Amino acid sequence: MAIVASDYLQTRERNIKRHKKDPRLFLFDFRIQGKRYRKHYKVKATNHSARDNLKEARLKLEELKEEIENGYSLKRIRLDDLFKDYMETQPSTAWTHKKAHIYDLYIGDSGLSKITRAPTEEEERKRKSYNERKIGQRFVDEIKPMHIERIISAMEKKHGLSPRSRKGVLEVMGPLLDYAVKNGIIKENPAKYLRVKVPSQKKVVTNATELFRRVYSGIVELYADEPFYKALFLFGFTGRRKSEILNLKWENIDFGGDYYWIEYTKNGEKQKFPLPAMIKAALLEIPDDHSGLVFKSPKTGKQLSNTDRQMRRLREHTGVENLTLHYMRNILVSALAEQSTEAITLSGILGHRDINTINKYLSNSTMKSGLKGLEKIEDILEAEVVNDG
Repeated sequence: MAIVASDYLQTRERNIKRHKKDPRLFLFDFRIQGKRYRKHYKVKATNHSARDNLKEARLKLEELKEEIENGYSLKRIRLDDLFKDYMETQPSTAWTHKKAHIYDLYIGDSGLSKITRAPTEEEERKRKSYNERKIGQRFVDEIKPMHIERIISAMEKKHGLSPRSRKGVLEVMGPLLDYAVKNGIIKENPAKYLRVKVPSQKKVVTNATELFRRVYSGIVELYADEPFYKALFLFGFTGRRKSEILNLKWENIDFGGDYYWIEYTKNGEKQKFPLPAMIKAALLEIPDDHSGLVFKSPKTGKQLSNTDRQMRRLREHTGVENLTLHYMRNILVSALAEQSTEAITLSGILGHRDINTINKYLSNSTMKSGLKGLEKIEDILEAEVVNDG
């Protein structure tokens, strides 16, 4: 609503004016530390007297002044614009790109998602349906939990989308609205108490210790003369996620100290892990200037995006038909569990910051847990085999 000062009359309260035609509409006009603020306020109740309306407006003004003095901003911003601002603060990772895709598909229209092909007729129909619930043009301070719940509910009831897909909306909206709170745009995150329960999708790994040995042997045998892919798959074999591997930089590897850093993990924090001797040896064999990304595409020099063909070769070589980088993590944990490894160590070697499934309030050291985990790995494979790489 545009402010037209001539539409208001001064009340007996110095910083409050009342609309000439609407006795419930007020204009606050005040200064804090030399900065001028103007804001509309409308009394919701329709049965108050003029005196009661002014009293409520005065109380609201005092509340507003206190909020500003405590860092709250009067600047209003639409959700789409907030998302653009927020994304400028985020690292360039696979998860960041996925967040843009989720946001533009279900929540708003930031224009940040990268569409590589034209949608099919079915996809276009679905997108038009998703648009009915989008809230990108809402002002952030107007967004309520019900607006987010409506998106999630439509994803389930109207489109039959999985709990994992529905949870993605909360994984985008939660941090986004936390960013708004941190910057004084809103006082509380409306997504804070919303939950989507995702059924466990863990694959049961039987006879994991033997399977673990088979996968290790398959990697070192198949890629004996290809240190690039040998190192890549051994990183997955020892617990790293695909995105963590493909974003790893040479600058984050300390060969003298035998450790490496993952800059941007799924939980958003830097994490330190021990560098196994078998991976160190393979890395040192890679013909590279040791700057920038470790796993660059041999054709473009940019980040490697697809390992499907090499993984298919590894599946055929090992005979493990469902083998993927993610499944390697399951094999690793299951094999270590068979060796009576503590749950906190299992969680740490995978890079979990909070061990929710074990003890919600235990904090974990990935470096310490990684070293313990490597001891167990060596017990399984035999130390001399690991050291020979």
